[in-house]
Amino acid sequence: MAQPSKILYLVTQSEWGGASRYVFDLATHFASDYKIAVAAGGNDELFTKLSEKNIENYKLKNLVREINLIKDIKAYFEIKKLIRKIKPDILHLNSSKAGVIGAIAGRHTNVKKIIYTVHGFVFNEPMAGWQKQIYIWAEKFSAKYKDKLICVSEYDRQTGIINKITSENKLITINNGIEPIDFLSKAAARQKLNLPQDEIIVGTIANFYLTKGLTYLITAAKKITKVMPNLIFRLIGFGRLENQLKADIKKLGLENKFFLGKILNAKEYLLAFDIFVLPSVKEGFSYTILEAMQAGLPIVATRVGGIPEMIQDKINGLLVPPADSQALADAIIELLKNKNLAIQLGNQAKIDINQKFNLDKMVFATEKVYQD
Repeated sequence: MAQPSKILYLVTQSEWGGASRYVFDLATHFASDYKIAVAAGGNDELFTKLSEKNIENYKLKNLVREINLIKDIKAYFEIKKLIRKIKPDILHLNSSKAGVIGAIAGRHTNVKKIIYTVHGFVFNEPMAGWQKQIYIWAEKFSAKYKDKLICVSEYDRQTGIINKITSENKLITINNGIEPIDFLSKAAARQKLNLPQDEIIVGTIANFYLTKGLTYLITAAKKITKVMPNLIFRLIGFGRLENQLKADIKKLGLENKFFLGKILNAKEYLLAFDIFVLPSVKEGFSYTILEAMQAGLPIVATRVGGIPEMIQDKINGLLVPPADSQALADAIIELLKNKNLAIQLGNQAKIDINQKFNLDKMVFATEKVYQD
């Protein structure tokens, strides 16, 4: 195809998370060379951030994460109307619902090139077998309309191949990357988060979804505080499970050990933590782990999705099985007791992030897909 000039990014949700962060990074970096527009469901933080950067953006009233036949049909026509208005050379889809509906709408409006980024296949989430098969079928069906599937991890690419989502030559791995972060100092971050300066803080940044496995961290905390009582946990995030998490914390008598809630620009506060933990049961290629690596924090994470492509066990972090609160507790205790190991792992993580996972590398590889 000729050199593209217009790109429309489509993502299911506008709340700030991995997929919306990815769209924001690409949109802002390509804005100087292409005409960029972004469309998403909801009315959340992504739109605010895009408007601050003067990026054209559109709210889609009917695009929702959950399967809803009436809304999904309306979303199809809504997306078609938007595509006809913008007339993009490239339609770049993100997340499963936008990936399926957007691909069909894009093909039916004769978009020249349709790209889809897999931020972790949804059928890898905990769900019934019949649901899994529906999502696999939807991915296979919509893949026929897509020219290229970018996988943020090699794990996702191999998952696509194993499940025969599409032909192998359509699947390409491009890891997420991040820019240098201007971190607040440890003292400043703790002061702004209302955390004590002299206690050990174990923290995470995650949306409060089932896939993030935060309930296992809460259970692990009960085990840890029996051994090491002078410990505080800070969960930065928000989401539909917030009330359930608070109930779990209260049930285990940990109200004075847990602090949770949303913070804008959360990554800037990472140095408030002594240890970063991500207990996900399903993951794509976690931005928060990349950010914790850049902060030089010792990391405990689960061996799921693309995480083992970032964290090598006992080299630049500790990996544990998913949904295993005892293993999670043991790994955190190991780092708390072995400060030399914690420092060593954090230092190596900082070296690895700078060498392997920078934003320029991600942008360059993505533009190559656009131009091929």
